[in-house]
Amino acid sequence: MSAVAASDTPTRAPQWLRVYRHLARAYGSMVFIWFWAIALPVVAIVLFIVSRNVAVEVSGVSFTFHGALWFPFSLAIIVATTYLPIHVANGMTRRSFSGAALAANVTVGVGSALMATAALLVEERIYDALGWLHADTFAGNVLGVFHDGVLTYFVGLAFLFTAGQLSGSLVGVVYYRYGGWVGTLLLPVTLAPLAAIGFLALDQDSQWTPWDISLSTTWGDALAVLILLASAVAFHLVARNTPIATRKA
Repeated sequence: MSAVAASDTPTRAPQWLRVYRHLARAYGSMVFIWFWAIALPVVAIVLFIVSRNVAVEVSGVSFTFHGALWFPFSLAIIVATTYLPIHVANGMTRRSFSGAALAANVTVGVGSALMATAALLVEERIYDALGWLHADTFAGNVLGVFHDGVLTYFVGLAFLFTAGQLSGSLVGVVYYRYGGWVGTLLLPVTLAPLAAIGFLALDQDSQWTPWDISLSTTWGDALAVLILLASAVAFHLVARNTPIATRKA
């Protein structure tokens, strides 16, 4: 009888997975509904206005990538500094927060890359139909956006956006754990994932990069991925050992 009752009892998902679902919904509403739902119509309107006066020779969607990088980056900082204490205060573990936050970072990074790549593919078809040159901002208006392949472009964006998310989480948790002075001094460390992917892993001639400097080599790619993984471990360790500030009466 007890065995039958036990088998009928629904099993709850692991704590980190339940937290991840909550974070994914929050990120999804802010990034994929608000940001892209606003950015893409604005791009279409601007392109329409510009095309009335000059020939369009550059991708409009690629101009949104700074926003697609830095807006979720800022959200990751907010999640690390404000959600963690609420999470623990509700009786959940720091370990589950860390796992959920890292999984959400990857989801947002890859999801943003998918959204950006899909928007570029649609834009490319529209440009071809109108006889416009679909060049990227980094290529000096000569090479097409996907001249090195759609998959290469997507993978580069996925790594870059994910690195931005991880850097945001690191910045937030380090500021919360160690305070303003130490957090500011450690910015070169907490921003290392984004810097490593942006400078070392992306080829400026074939990818969108947030800066005009690219040192992409085979060893650079490997080093950037190692820094990304090490930073994920660092976030996990800091989050697991972060004391939660309590308000004094």
